[in-house]
Amino acid sequence: MWIAHYASGLIVKPFAPIVPLSVLTLAGALPDVVFFLLQFFGIETFNLDKSLIPRGCFPYSNDYPYSHSLLGMTLAGVALAVLYKANTAAPVTLKDQIAIVAAAASHFLLEWPSHRADVKITPRDSNQLGAGMFDYPAVTFLVKCVIYLAGLWVYATFAPMATKTGYKTHKKRLWGITLFLIGAQAHFSFGSAPTTNTRWVHAPLFLGQVLASCWLIGKLES
Repeated sequence: MWIAHYASGLIVKPFAPIVPLSVLTLAGALPDVVFFLLQFFGIETFNLDKSLIPRGCFPYSNDYPYSHSLLGMTLAGVALAVLYKANTAAPVTLKDQIAIVAAAASHFLLEWPSHRADVKITPRDSNQLGAGMFDYPAVTFLVKCVIYLAGLWVYATFAPMATKTGYKTHKKRLWGITLFLIGAQAHFSFGSAPTTNTRWVHAPLFLGQVLASCWLIGKLES
């Protein structure tokens, strides 16, 4: 979880250069955004589990069958692609829409090894998946940072020059944003929960951080 999810948006950017980078990175993190919104309405939940605190990072027990199933992630990506096409004046190709959906669905590939057996293929699936990398904070930190940096390399190497104006014009922007995101990953991996109130404190904080991070990454191209 966290900055590695933005890597998918960076990776698909060369295939969808017209789609804003902020939208593509939002697609990668979209299941988390959907989850935080659904938990406000009590449809999905996560609760601080003190028994998990000694085990590693993200000490929460989660019930999110819709946002964190592969089917739900894919449908969320489809919804975002449709909304983007309906609300932009620029021509949107099928390849652009596929890139958005692929970035959203890729969320599952990162959750599976990271989470503690709480993600599913479909919402009604009784089999929950997760290899539990969250129990190893240092490993989680290193793996997530490497994945993000790999995505950044793909974007910087293969995306059209016109999509890199932001950090080419402002020389310190690339590393400034990168250091901010690595700091966010360090807090996720090694920091403690701010309070025991997940619904009205943790969720808004996490949601705000995700949206701000997508906005910041979008500044790499403009």
